Amino acid sequence: MTAGRTLFVTWYDSNHRSIVPVARLVHHGGTDGDLYEFRYIRGALEGVERGFQPFISFPDLYKVYRSPSLFPFFSNRVMPTTRPDYLAYLQVLGLDPAEADSVEILARSGGRRETDRIEVVPAPVQDESGGYTTRFLLRGIRYIPGAEERIARLASGERLFWMLDPQNESNPSAVALRSADKCLLGYIPDYLVTDIAKLIERRVSMHVFAERVNLPPAPLHHRVLCRLEARWPDGFVPFQGEQFQPVSPFPAPPTQADHAVQ
Repeated sequence: MTAGRTLFVTWYDSNHRSIVPVARLVHHGGTDGDLYEFRYIRGALEGVERGFQPFISFPDLYKVYRSPSLFPFFSNRVMPTTRPDYLAYLQVLGLDPAEADSVEILARSGGRRETDRIEVVPAPVQDESGGYTTRFLLRGIRYIPGAEERIARLASGERLFWMLDPQNESNPSAVALRSADKCLLGYIPDYLVTDIAKLIERRVSMHVFAERVNLPPAPLHHRVLCRLEARWPDGFVPFQGEQFQPVSPFPAPPTQADHAVQ
């Protein structure tokens, strides 16, 4: 994992069919070794009002948790390398087995489980050319008649076209994706819509591509890996909405009292 990379933890509010960011994980690397830092963000306070409960591994909403290794809460959401389908799984995610580490796999897959409503998402970073590039798995396929059949005919690299969906009952800020022949396929994840709104406000052109299409037996939520490309505007900072700010803005420096979750 690249030093300084930030991942956010989101919680799905099934009552409102909305995704709420609740925490963040930051990797700090340096001459003294690796340090992983977990803390809740302000979205967690909104989530508590909707039924969210702090994770058992991180019970205190106001504490900063630190560890020299990746917390089990996250590492347990990555497929073990010993699984016979491990290489096929990386292929579905579009990752190179020689380069992918646990956190990169977690960022691309989302670490989703059938037993909870948690997903891990990466904060976008500037690509090698200084642009805004982020990858995501297409959402909402199951709710759109004909989407799965049209996706089966998508070609890798095919351009997809975004459109705002202000009449969406679950999220008026939703951004839908369609094919060139105007077939609605799914949605860009909710956690990206704030960034997209800012890019639109700055009149930045955005292009979306189906980077990889995974046919059955790949599950629906892994069916299409998309890539969004745009110019990175001057002064632009991703994930800067109120929900993404730390609960405690001035964390204490690391001490022996800061326990590593094992």
